[in-house]
Amino acid sequence: MRKLFAAGPLVTAAVAALLSFGAAAPAEAASGWAAHVQCTKMRISDNTAHGFVQGHGEAKTQPDAWKAAIKNANDQMPTGYRAKHCTKKTITRI
Repeated sequence: MRKLFAAGPLVTAAVAALLSFGAAAPAEAASGWAAHVQCTKMRISDNTAHGFVQGHGEAKTQPDAWKAAIKNANDQMPTGYRAKHCTKKTITRI
């Protein structure tokens, strides 16, 4: 047998390793946004404030992340309450 056969798999492995280093992308870029809002907890029946609620949301764009955070705050409200006067606190790349 020839030694050439043994070199074939080694060459293939070396080329694959080199290509993997060269073709591999650096750390994946951020894929979206994470937003945090603070909303006033309002009672609907008499429109009075009863503390605050924190909302968090994630999305591909900044406006969608804000909307997701506000929706999250409203989803936490018990029956008869709603999140109102939401203040945008933070937004970060994720």
